[in-house]
Amino acid sequence: MRNPYVSFFFALSYVMLCLNIYPVLAKAPDTPKIVFSAYRDENRDIYIMNPDGTDQVNITQHKALDGYPMWSPTGEHILFASDRGGVLDLYLMEPDGSNVRRVFGKEAHRSAATWSPDGKQIAYRRREPSGAYIYIGTIDGKNEEEVAFGGSPAWSPDGEEIVFLTGWPERMQITILNVSTRKQKVLFPRPVRPSWMTSPAWSPSGNQIAFTWLHQVPLKQFADTETIYIINRDGTGLQQVIDEEGSRATSPVWSPRGDALLYNRRVKDKPLQIYKIGLNGGVSVRLTNPEFWHFVGDWFDPAFALPVAPQPQLLTTQWGEIKTK
Repeated sequence: MRNPYVSFFFALSYVMLCLNIYPVLAKAPDTPKIVFSAYRDENRDIYIMNPDGTDQVNITQHKALDGYPMWSPTGEHILFASDRGGVLDLYLMEPDGSNVRRVFGKEAHRSAATWSPDGKQIAYRRREPSGAYIYIGTIDGKNEEEVAFGGSPAWSPDGEEIVFLTGWPERMQITILNVSTRKQKVLFPRPVRPSWMTSPAWSPSGNQIAFTWLHQVPLKQFADTETIYIINRDGTGLQQVIDEEGSRATSPVWSPRGDALLYNRRVKDKPLQIYKIGLNGGVSVRLTNPEFWHFVGDWFDPAFALPVAPQPQLLTTQWGEIKTK
């Protein structure tokens, strides 16, 4: 007869093995969700909502400033920036807002993070006394490395490149970093001319980049003409997505299917809002309440989630094999 204590310790060992290999068995949303931040009740928190703007839920409910939310590739975690520790730094949480923890042990001014497709690394902006730099770090917070001078990093879907911005304040360019070689090359514009850019974002297929661009001079005088463009990965095929309607359109985010964009727009003196537009002749639709400020974050759809997380069911077979030896 099998000793019950031995069985108990086998079971306990299995649980500990799972915890070591697969730290948090978080549940990803089973329907498409948009994560964003909003300034309501005199506080900026992180929310999730459906792609049509319904069912908006505050998931942080913290007195700190919370922003820059990004879904993990599998949708099981949300990476965001918060000053709840005194300095704006990177944190992780579950999709329901639980289990909040800081990524790095040593505090620094970090924000605007992007996930690698395998979910093991992140790239982000780190502010130093000499300026803003792009860093790459492991999601367990054990390692980080400075890789470029610039900001607004976005990791390519194939994991090979990071697009980011250089050239502050009025000669901004889209630059691409090869993650393996650390070599950089300017994608757009060429030649450099007065321009202001924000938020480069890869399409899900990796063959296009959406970004915000203001290029009419003097820049301050034509600030309201800042709008969203898409360019091919090879620097060709520049196209304007949002018309210049006297209000700035910024911060594009691709739908997981690649057929729509989220973006921010402020109409006249109203608070900043989140809009959605289809890329096949679609009409812009406002998703948020015009009484409050809203900041676009990221869009997750389980139908397009990347299966990069360890699979706990595979451990059962392995553990069974171990027990028979």
